[in-house]
Amino acid sequence: MKKTWSKLIATYQNSKLNVKLLIRITLLMVVTLALVLIGLQYAFSLYDEQIYAKSSQVLMMSSNSIEEQLERVEEASFNIAVDPQIQSALQELQGNVTHYDIYRLEQKLEEELASYVSSEKYIHSIYIYDSSGREFLAGSSSKPLGEKEKRLALYQADKYEGKNYWMEMDGVNEFLTSVRLLRSYENLNFEKLGKLVIRVNLDKIVTGLPLSQGEAGGNIIISNSNQVFYSQKERAGLTDYNFQSKKGQGYGIEKINGERYFVNHIATNFEDWTYWNVIPFNAMFSKITVVKYSMILIFSLLFILLISIGFEFLKRITNPIEGLAMTMQQVQKGDFMAVQALKVDEMPVDEIGTLYRNFRTMVQRIDELIKENFSKQLLVKETEFKALQAQINPHFLYNTLESVNWLAKTNKQQQISSMVEALGHLMRNSINFNEDIITVEKELEIVQSYLTIQHYRFGDRLEFQMDIPASVMCVSIPKLTLQPLLENSFQHAVEPSLEMSIIKLEAVVVDNQLHIRVKDNGPGIDPHTLQYIKKGIIKPKGTGIGLNNIDTRIKLGFGEQYGLQIENLDEKGTAVTVILPITKGC
Repeated sequence: MKKTWSKLIATYQNSKLNVKLLIRITLLMVVTLALVLIGLQYAFSLYDEQIYAKSSQVLMMSSNSIEEQLERVEEASFNIAVDPQIQSALQELQGNVTHYDIYRLEQKLEEELASYVSSEKYIHSIYIYDSSGREFLAGSSSKPLGEKEKRLALYQADKYEGKNYWMEMDGVNEFLTSVRLLRSYENLNFEKLGKLVIRVNLDKIVTGLPLSQGEAGGNIIISNSNQVFYSQKERAGLTDYNFQSKKGQGYGIEKINGERYFVNHIATNFEDWTYWNVIPFNAMFSKITVVKYSMILIFSLLFILLISIGFEFLKRITNPIEGLAMTMQQVQKGDFMAVQALKVDEMPVDEIGTLYRNFRTMVQRIDELIKENFSKQLLVKETEFKALQAQINPHFLYNTLESVNWLAKTNKQQQISSMVEALGHLMRNSINFNEDIITVEKELEIVQSYLTIQHYRFGDRLEFQMDIPASVMCVSIPKLTLQPLLENSFQHAVEPSLEMSIIKLEAVVVDNQLHIRVKDNGPGIDPHTLQYIKKGIIKPKGTGIGLNNIDTRIKLGFGEQYGLQIENLDEKGTAVTVILPITKGC
């Protein structure tokens, strides 16, 4: 360490750095190191707290899982108690029965009980004792019920009169026993028929919990108000600790028989049990402690090494970077010509010199791209708009329509003449490139020409309603927006129908936006297809100008927040809404 500081001082002296600057930088580095070490210690303490909290959470989940399985056994116990087959067999056993009857009823009971054993994987065995004390067993016969445990179970069954009771035996036990008095439910006389004892493999339930293996996983212990009745592992070294029931949840580091343990507990309402998880402190935290102090030591050494290296390069890096930072601030304000003041040619061929040259090249290129992109964007937007409009410009039939109109008037065919004049008006507006944006009033003139044709076509089958306020007549709208929407309604609502078709065109102002809606009473759009349209998976189309064309033209002209909305009406039919800004065109 002494040599390191000597090298640092020598480096600064050779570089003719000011002594005060050296002292300030040294103090700054020391303070920084102290803050980093404090931060690391604080971070590790938070990490320890997270481990404690996680351990408590795991114990809570484990207790919930255990009690969930025991509740399933309680449910099975109740189902057995009310099982009609079991009730019938026990009632029959109360009478005068022969050896054959006993054998037959025994087979019946064991078959019925076997189904309950197989339905719950943690049930080890099920015992039923009839009113005469005869025993019937289903499940595993290994590790049978002891005499002492049997007498206590039968006593508790009488004591709790039909309720389920969990019998905990003193000491460390692999099994937990559920007992219940069986009563007759026939005619609700509640006559005593026998007693039910279910042995649950508690050790198997705990083994199946998602806990760490080995010492780091700890030892799961369960106690009631008086005693410990289950321990996952041997309790060697833990016999002097008081595992009496506690309230709530908590954890701490306890010293038991000279050894430190992390003890975590949680009390539950299930039979007033307390769950414990006892983990040897060294098994849980020894590796973490080694890693903690190793990281602090390594970080301190690396920090000192970096300080010594950093001082050596401080002077030749700081000044060029400060100059570059000032230039960046000027560029940030929009002065791209500031890079011309950078003395790039005088910079050495190193990282800083490369940074200078790349920064100047980048700024010059950005300046060029901004100018180029601005011009291109104007051109692209205009080109896209004209390309979209070109899709709706018909370049045929106009001269022929004039001839047809003249011939119709000559032959006094007024209907034909009116239809041709209306169609000619539509064609004239389509071919006219001078106005891309017109007023709502002019757009309605185009709509009237289109409706003239359709009225002659459909006659009394068509009812058209229009509700457009005079206040919106001067609002700007892309030309040929409403006529394609009406054409779409005619194709999908009027043409397929033989009944009266109603099409309504209405306009309202909502939140400083103009909403023009075309509604029909047609069959509507398939809900799945409508969902795909709203998600953008498929594009809506009309018969002539695609609805997507209209939507795109509106977005290009006014912004992405405007365009078309398509929806099915609750009563019947479809509504297409055009959303436009309130822009006066007259």
